Amino acid sequence: MTGFEETLQRFRAAVTGPADEIPLARAALLIARSEYPDLDTDAGERRLQDMAETLDQQLARNEAREHPRRVVQTITQLFFRELGFRGNTDHYDDPRNLYLNWVLAERRGIPVSLAIVFAEVCQRAGLDVQPIGLPGHVICRYQPAEGDPVYMDVFHGGRLLSEADCQLLVRNLFGARVPFKPHYLGALTPRQTLQRLLHNLKAGHLQRGDEERAARVIDLLLAIFPWDLDEIRDRGMLRERLGEVDSALSDLEQYVQYRAGARDIQTISETVRSLRRHVRGPAEG
Repeated sequence: MTGFEETLQRFRAAVTGPADEIPLARAALLIARSEYPDLDTDAGERRLQDMAETLDQQLARNEAREHPRRVVQTITQLFFRELGFRGNTDHYDDPRNLYLNWVLAERRGIPVSLAIVFAEVCQRAGLDVQPIGLPGHVICRYQPAEGDPVYMDVFHGGRLLSEADCQLLVRNLFGARVPFKPHYLGALTPRQTLQRLLHNLKAGHLQRGDEERAARVIDLLLAIFPWDLDEIRDRGMLRERLGEVDSALSDLEQYVQYRAGARDIQTISETVRSLRRHVRGPAEG
């Protein structure tokens, strides 16, 4: 078993089971381990726990827990000013922004990775903070025991957002093509958060022409959603370009079998026929 296969096995075990029991931080650190095979994921979790204990102490010192405004001030002071987490605006497309060990070390990331760290630290300190998956941008929501939720843009220094601000953010990104829907303000599940992170990571590797790493990311995506036929197709096409003929054929045959009405079915079917000729020889068609 290769190092990646071991990590994939551990990741699959982490993301299998009831949705509310999936350990988001551990799974995100295992994604990082797929790139950094010597990564100590336990050390990453300890770092998050240390931050949470610091936050807990500051909340107690500020007598903040019963006062939502003080809670927000305390967590933003710690996370963005004292610890120095910030959005990586200079190198947004760098795949390292998606690896939690790098984000924890460099205190930089993109919205989804910063949201994971922010939410995990707050949750470990006993606060109800969840990642929120707006189209094109992940933010965080703090829900006090009483009162309205507080939305924070962790990529922009914890800037507070109203619901109207969230609507404007989506409109600025997509215009009228994506009308705002109330469910956009619902919390992402751990699986959805990991999927979002992996989609960003896949896109980053493809943008750099790194098909081998992109294919490994799809392996991780399929550990979460095994029957995502679009990902199976994409992995098959990458494997075909990487010369992994048997694996490519297996993926693309699944796609053709279960997606007979897809727009790209003719193109994929032709690729399957070509791969079959390669594997079995011209006489078998």
